[in-house]
Amino acid sequence: MSPQPKRIAVQDANVLIDLELAGLFDLWFQTGIETHTTDLIRAELERGGHNQALAYFESGHVREHRLSFEEILEVSELEREIGSKAKFNDCSVIFLALKLGAMLISGDKPMRKAGKERQIEVHGTLWIFDQLVERKLLPSGVAASKLEHLRSLDRFFPEAECEIRLIRWQE
Repeated sequence: MSPQPKRIAVQDANVLIDLELAGLFDLWFQTGIETHTTDLIRAELERGGHNQALAYFESGHVREHRLSFEEILEVSELEREIGSKAKFNDCSVIFLALKLGAMLISGDKPMRKAGKERQIEVHGTLWIFDQLVERKLLPSGVAASKLEHLRSLDRFFPEAECEIRLIRWQE
């Protein structure tokens, strides 16, 4: 029997910030899904002072891809194709997901739409919660309290999807 291929997830800044704020990085890394992002996202985290998230770059848990000049040009073209709602840094993550044949994890609606249009498997932070609960890495009651905590910090999540999970997890 051949080994399972590694699953790779390319994450945007918002998802990395959600993991930091909810204290879920260590549990996420237990899923065995490799986490990748671009140097542009790292710079965004540095500007925002997200030191815990940045520590996972240093430890090698989050794999940073430095984009070449040619790749920057390709990201620029992608940004033009997607249109005004997509930020350049976000387009770098879509570019990397395409390049690696990876899933995209983002809560940003224009990014999710652009990813799906390019046949990329797309998920958000709520999917990460689902994975942690399903794999029994995070007890459902703790998941509910961590999700409520993120919502109290004005992190954006689809209201109906949150309510479904909170009801299920608090049973």
